[in-house]
Amino acid sequence: MKLKKILIISFIALVLLAAALIIVFEGNNNMSPEKALNDFSKLVENGKTGDLSLTIYYLSPSTLTLLPVSVDMLINGYHDTKIVINGSTLKEQADLFKQLNSDALIPVKYESRIDARFYYVFKTKINRKIFDVAMWGHDYSIYVNGLEVKSNDIFYDIVMPFLPEDIATYVEFYKNDAKKVNQSE
Repeated sequence: MKLKKILIISFIALVLLAAALIIVFEGNNNMSPEKALNDFSKLVENGKTGDLSLTIYYLSPSTLTLLPVSVDMLINGYHDTKIVINGSTLKEQADLFKQLNSDALIPVKYESRIDARFYYVFKTKINRKIFDVAMWGHDYSIYVNGLEVKSNDIFYDIVMPFLPEDIATYVEFYKNDAKKVNQSE
């Protein structure tokens, strides 16, 4: 009987420890947008953009879906296009990346639901996410590391050099519409 109690308590403790570790490690993957942009800026300033990769997922806005598309759905097969850019190509755009800072993070007044048609993520060589951007929410809001913020040109501009012309045309259209919405507020 005593052995049974010890085994049950040990099992419960093990489950709780595993749950705590999962929460801690998931939390590290979703750092605040401010910290993420700060870390990214440090890498760029130190000339370490060659140590990064950029992956872009795109689903045409004209593609009809029954439900809004989540980032997970987009990554796991809903995308029309997936583009992966590695370090040496990213180095060429270091000056553009230097324009990215936490001043671009203006939270929206009212949160909305995402319909992820465009998503990009910067990762380290060991596949650790630095920061990600998902587009679009209501009034063209943007999600930076999960935080919904107002649209800002810099989040479009830093990936435009890497897009094929047809996708760049769509993204530019949405960027311009977002500007109109932000100006009318």
